[in-house]
Amino acid sequence: MQRLLSVTLVVGVIGLSAGVAAAQGPGRGMGRMGGGMSSAMLLRQEPVQQELALSTAQVGEVGKLPEAAPPGGGNPRDMTDEQRRAWMEERINAQAEEEKKVAAILDAKQAARLKQIRIQALGGRALMDEAVVKDLGVTEDQIGKAREAMMEVMQAGQGGGGNPAEMRQKLLDTMNTILTAEQKTKLEALKGPAFDVSKLQLRGPGGGRRGGAGT
Repeated sequence: MQRLLSVTLVVGVIGLSAGVAAAQGPGRGMGRMGGGMSSAMLLRQEPVQQELALSTAQVGEVGKLPEAAPPGGGNPRDMTDEQRRAWMEERINAQAEEEKKVAAILDAKQAARLKQIRIQALGGRALMDEAVVKDLGVTEDQIGKAREAMMEVMQAGQGGGGNPAEMRQKLLDTMNTILTAEQKTKLEALKGPAFDVSKLQLRGPGGGRRGGAGT
């Protein structure tokens, strides 16, 4: 049930992205809210490797991790909602396989810390993540509100008028209003000790690379 909720949210946001992209022309819209934030993507970055105190052997194993191939099936902007759902399911399954490879490299303590860093990096996009949705016990009503908030932020950014920092902050603020006090407490526990995400190279609004917390 929780997986269905998170996939439904992402599919809805991708659908809106497709409309924005069509209005803005090639290369616009789909990348504005950024892509997923996989554990492997984080683990390849030196600040994370240092935080986890990876051994030389572990760093070598990280270097062998294959770059995740994008899901097949064409461009999501040209798909129906059903096709986008299948596309996202493929993406989630591929990430699950990648997570298994990452887990094989790390010990339990390192894996737990990497999970915390990833949640911090996701920022306001955390409610698009299946694991976070499950851990927090997010309801269908809350998913609907999160989806509306993300759509509003993306619509506000049409034509390049949205300020990325303001967009990120708006999603964070909205997430705080959506979650219950108990869920917010759980989320803070999931984040663990603060990590300086400004050291990271993450994909952000505009489809480029940037340092700093995720949207």
